[in-house]
Amino acid sequence: MLALLLAALCPTQKLPVVRSTAPEVLLFRLDAMGADVGTFEIRAEAPPVSDRSRAALQLSSRAKTNAFVSTNLGRLETYATALIARDFSPLRYREDVDENDVHRGAELLFPPLSGKLAVKATRNGEPEPLAVELTENVRDMISTLYLLRLVPMKQPVCLEVFAGRKVWKLTGQLAAKESIDTPLGRFLTLRFDGDAVRTDDPKVRRTAHLWMTDDERRLPLVAIGDVRGKTIRAQLVSAPGLRRAARK
Repeated sequence: MLALLLAALCPTQKLPVVRSTAPEVLLFRLDAMGADVGTFEIRAEAPPVSDRSRAALQLSSRAKTNAFVSTNLGRLETYATALIARDFSPLRYREDVDENDVHRGAELLFPPLSGKLAVKATRNGEPEPLAVELTENVRDMISTLYLLRLVPMKQPVCLEVFAGRKVWKLTGQLAAKESIDTPLGRFLTLRFDGDAVRTDDPKVRRTAHLWMTDDERRLPLVAIGDVRGKTIRAQLVSAPGLRRAARK
């Protein structure tokens, strides 16, 4: 109930200045109840030359099911890119989703005009209506993950996030420091606990947890959340220059 009330009263928040992590490539293994289901990759790069006068960072992500899942349960692959300004405000976001033989695309352009974002949506190359309300406070899913890497301990987070063609109100905070085991070893971490409520249907709610290294980089190590009714875990398996934290 508290999460629902916070989501309904989500205020505009001051964002931190971008701390560039480029170039950075993070590779995650996805599993459901311990069974491998696919991979997830995130990249941070310098923006294209044509956008460098206004942008500080370009982020991209790719998730895809593995061969077994694609053959027996259905293929799902997503690709997204986000262009981020120096004050961490979004400039452009595009996501493409392939589900079996259906391809859907959506592109958001910032800042909004008259309080509304410009959006283009397609299904198999043809225009498709996108029945969501996109206000000036909405941001994309990829830059939200990087924003969480900059949030101070115990500071509440309240954001509107566009993901999967829906808008969610995300509330939460860095709640604890923990030592956890991962495929890359044991680390001291910061744990983020979050709740997401769909703005068009408050009865649809998701919880998520994210563990990041307790150091300056705050690399995301493990994330757990609900995806299409299933609990999915993402575990970092490759990152440049990753060093295990000292044990206490």
